[in-house]
This record gives sequence, structure tokens and C-alpha cells, in this order.
Amino acid sequence: MHMKETSRRRPGITVKLGKTEVTKLGVPHFDWHDAYHVIMSLTWPRFFAGAVATYVAVNLVFASAYFAGNHAVKNAVSFSDCFFFSVETLATVGYGNMSPATFYGHCIATAEIMTGMLSLAVTTSLVFARFSKPTARILFSRIVVITSYEGIPTLMLRVANQRHSYILEAVASLVLVRDAETTDGHSLRRFYDLKLERARSPMFALTWQIMHRIDETSPLYGVSAQQFEQGDMRLAVTISGVDETFAAGITARHDYAHEDIEFDRRFVDIFAEGDHPRHLYVNLARFHDIQVEDG
Repeated sequence: MHMKETSRRRPGITVKLGKTEVTKLGVPHFDWHDAYHVIMSLTWPRFFAGAVATYVAVNLVFASAYFAGNHAVKNAVSFSDCFFFSVETLATVGYGNMSPATFYGHCIATAEIMTGMLSLAVTTSLVFARFSKPTARILFSRIVVITSYEGIPTLMLRVANQRHSYILEAVASLVLVRDAETTDGHSLRRFYDLKLERARSPMFALTWQIMHRIDETSPLYGVSAQQFEQGDMRLAVTISGVDETFAAGITARHDYAHEDIEFDRRFVDIFAEGDHPRHLYVNLARFHDIQVEDG
């Protein structure tokens, strides 16, 4: 049985499960032990915005230290002079007009030079790590269809590799997530592995239609569209493999809610013949299109 939280919620971590947001309460929003993970998960605009903000903040701190030092910097008469002297010192670039004038100024400059050297090494490593991190550009169909295949109701979705390189030893996993009531009245989230017609692709280059036969052994046997909605059933698909270019493991996932499942529909054909027998076209512009089942 789910407990209802009040509107005045404590800070926590929000995780998206498909179209549903779940907030984990009782855990800190940020932990310094996770700093590297947070930085690696940022988008590029946020990463560069954070780097620029950190750079300006560090220079403001050192500029304040110079300005408070009673003429610690030669020829610096304003806070802006101290700020730009900090920028030059942090980058180990000096133009000759300003320099440390006191022992206090030399100490602050030494600390700033060390900070600049370390921050340059850290920033360079982070940028390289983000660029070198292998990612998968896998396109998932927005809709899952349930249609007849060889006389048996079959759940189908399709994925496509959007890069020109292969994904080697690609493995697909499809899981049904649904609420289930226990004998003592508790509501639990259950996970059921759905057996696939073909769960492995040795060289995933184009598209892959993932299929699950809904026979007597399937957890979806006899389930209607109304039951999908009432049970808040969801599907989670995961594709993992080895990127041919990086020779490193990659993973992609996608979630489907009950409203993303269409009965008695099938995907349109996206393959077409080219100018000669060995030339084919794959029209990914129609990748998500479906049509009414024939007959």
C-alpha cells in the first residue's frame, strides 16, 4: 500500500521512470563523493556554464584577497585591477604592469598559481573523459504494438542504430513492470522478464525488431488494454553491447507506459530497394509510424 506524501516535501533526489517522477526522500541532494559522477552526467552547456562560473568565482576570491592586502599588488588601484591580475596569475600569464609588491602578495600569488596548475589539470581531464566516454545513439520506437504474428499475438517494438559503426554482441532485455497485491494486502512492484524471439544480435548495424510472443507462458497472456491501464503496467527495454570504434561497452534504455502500447497495430515497412540489388534504403523518418493490422 502506497503512503501519500504531503505537499511540503523534504529535499531529495528525483529519478525519472518513464513519464513518472519518483523522489527519494531522506538522502542528501548532493554528496561530494559523487562530484565526478555529477560532472560526467551534466549536459555540455551546463558543464561549460559551471566551468565558467567556477573560474569567475575563484578569481573573485583571489581578487578580494589581493585587494584586502593593503597594496599587495604593484600598480593595482582598484578591485578590477586586482581581479584582472588574478586572471593573469591563475593562467600564469603576466604582462609586466602589475606584480606582487609585498610578502603577503607573493604568498597569495603562490597559492593562486598552484590552484591554477591543479585546476587546469582537472579541467583538461574532465573534458577528455567526457569526450572519450563511449555513448550509444540508439533510436527506440515511441510506440509498442501488439499484433498477430504467425497466428500468435506478439508484442513488438523496434530499435535502430543511428551510427555507421556496428554494435557488436548486442543483447536486448525486455521487462514487464506491474503492481501486484500480496495476500496480506501490500502492493509491490513486480518485474517479469519477457522472453524474446531474438535477444542477441552479433552485429547490430541497422534496425532490430524486438518481439515477444504472448502465449500461455507469457506474463501478458490474456491481458487487455484496459488491464494495462488499470495495473499501471510498464515496459523497460535495455540494449547493451560493444561499440566497434571504442571497443568499449555501451548501454541504452527506454521505458514505455501503458498509453504507449497500441493493440491491433503494426509498424510500417521502412526498407526500400535502391538503384541496384545490393543497395537498400532505410527510411528512419517513418520509424515510429504504425498502421492498422491487415484483416
